[in-house]
Amino acid sequence: MKRVGSVIAWGLNRAVKLFGNLLSMLVRMFVDVKPGMVLCWAYNYKQYGCNPRYLTEYLLEHHPDMEIVWVFRRGVDLSQVDSRIRCVRFRSWEYLKMVASAEFLVTNSRTDSWHVYWHKRPEQKYLMLWHGGAALKQVERDVEDRLGYSYVKKAKRDSRMCDLMISGCRANTELIRRSFWYSGEILERGIPRNDMFFKKELHHSVRQNINRQYGIAPDSRIVLYAPTFRHSGSIEPYRIDWHAVIPRLEKMFGGDNVTIFLRLHPNLIGKADTRPLMNHPSVVDMTRYHDMQELLCISDMLITDYSSSMFDYAMLRRPCLLYATDVEEYDRGYYYNFNELPFPLARNVEQLVAIIDEFDSEKYKSDLDAFLQNRLGLMERGVAAKALAEWMMSHSIASPK
Repeated sequence: MKRVGSVIAWGLNRAVKLFGNLLSMLVRMFVDVKPGMVLCWAYNYKQYGCNPRYLTEYLLEHHPDMEIVWVFRRGVDLSQVDSRIRCVRFRSWEYLKMVASAEFLVTNSRTDSWHVYWHKRPEQKYLMLWHGGAALKQVERDVEDRLGYSYVKKAKRDSRMCDLMISGCRANTELIRRSFWYSGEILERGIPRNDMFFKKELHHSVRQNINRQYGIAPDSRIVLYAPTFRHSGSIEPYRIDWHAVIPRLEKMFGGDNVTIFLRLHPNLIGKADTRPLMNHPSVVDMTRYHDMQELLCISDMLITDYSSSMFDYAMLRRPCLLYATDVEEYDRGYYYNFNELPFPLARNVEQLVAIIDEFDSEKYKSDLDAFLQNRLGLMERGVAAKALAEWMMSHSIASPK
C-alpha cells in the first residue's frame, strides 16, 4: 500500500506541474514582456535576502522607475520588504503573469523551470547571482557524483538559460567556468551583498539598531559564531564551552565585555533543540535575524567552520577563526587545505583557547592580505550592485540600440 500511495502522489504531482505549465503557456499568449520589470526570488522563494535583495535596494534608490516584484512562498516573513516592492505568492495567478512578463529575472539559487512554470522568452534576461563567492567546500560539477541525477539535470538546464553570472574574485570566476556548466558572460565587479562592507557609515546604524532590539551594551565586543549545516541534524559539532572561551576573548579585546552572536544555518530552524548551545548568559541566538551580512559587518570577530562566510568576512580585515571538531567526518572535498588558509583552525576547545591566547594580529593581517590577493585575486570594490544595474540598463529592450 505504501508503494501504491507513493506512485499516486508522484502522479498527482506530475499532473499539477503539467497543468501549471499549460496555464503558463496560455498566459504567455496574452502577456507581453514589460521593459524595466524585475522579478526576484531568493533561496527557493523562502527569504528576502542575499544578492537579489541588495540589487533590489540599489535599484529602488537609483532607478525608481523600474518595477520591482518579489516572489515568496506562503508564510514567509515580509516585515523587511520595502513598501515599494510588489509581493506575489509563488504559483499564484499573479505569479504566472509576472514570470511571463518580467524583463529581468533575478535569483541566487538553481531554478527548475518546469517546476516553477517558467519558460524563458527571447526578450527576457535571466541573472543567476548565486549565494556565495569564493568557496572552501566543493560544489556543482566538482561533486556531481553526490548531487543526484535530478539536480545535475536541473543545474545544466538552469545554466543554459542564464544570461549573466557574477564574480568578486579571480578564484570564483575560475570556479564558475570549471564547475557550473556555464559558458556565458560573467560580470567581474563583485557581489552585491558584499557592497555593504565598503559602507562604513551603515555599520554604526546597524549596530545601534541591533543594540536596541536585543539589549546589547554599546561597548560590548561582538563575536559572531556561524557554523555551517550538517545533514546529520546533530548539534554536537556546534558545541563550544563558552565559559572557557569568553574570558580569553575578553582578555584578547583588552578587558571589554564580549557578546556571542549564535547564527545557525536556517535549515536548523524548528528542527533542532539549540538550547544546549546557549550555555552562557552572554550568548544571544541570532539565527532568525534577517541579514547575515549585517551581522558580519558589526562583528569584531567571526568563528565559523566550513562556511564561505569566512571569505566574505576577510574583506573587513578582522579576526576570523575556524572551529571544526569533525574535519575528517565532514569532508566533502575542499578547494583549499586548511593550512593554506590564513584563518587558524581549532579542532577542540583547548586549541581554540590557545589560538585566542596566542593570536598575532599583525601576522594574521599580513597572511590575510597575501591570501586575498594571491590566491583569491579579490576584485571587490563596493560597486557590484551599481555594475549590475548598468548591465541591466544597457541590455534592456527599452535601451537605444
